[in-house]
Amino acid sequence: MRIPLNVLVLPDTKFAIESLAAMLQRTPAAVVDLMSTSYLATLPADSRSAIEGLKAAAAFHTVAPSTLGASAPPATYNFSRLCFRREVIEPLGQNDPFRVVTPVGTFQMTKSEFYREFKNVVGSKSYSQNGIYHYPTLPAKAEPFRIS
Repeated sequence: MRIPLNVLVLPDTKFAIESLAAMLQRTPAAVVDLMSTSYLATLPADSRSAIEGLKAAAAFHTVAPSTLGASAPPATYNFSRLCFRREVIEPLGQNDPFRVVTPVGTFQMTKSEFYREFKNVVGSKSYSQNGIYHYPTLPAKAEPFRIS
């Protein structure tokens, strides 16, 4: 399943990706996949295994709202624990809801509620630079947003 990645790219980087895509006769997404795979292959084994471990632990995938009932917002995703994904949250309007389905419950809030209640997440390096923040254990402040 392809998950759209919405990131800002410097103009020179965009030009390089589009040029490589034309030269290789591939889509820009395929070029980015190739670049990231190639880069990961150059990392030390412990760094590679750490990234592979995070990938396996995440078990992330988007969920079609139709499978979750009529009330599920379009910005709904599964994760192995409470996780905030910048690529899902940031495009939303302040009053638009998003939902995170986890093995320990389903949590739903609006973007403004997220910004108000999870300031530490918004300000974290993990969320701002890597686009993902997940809690190893469920924080008490998430309980008001549990819907199941």
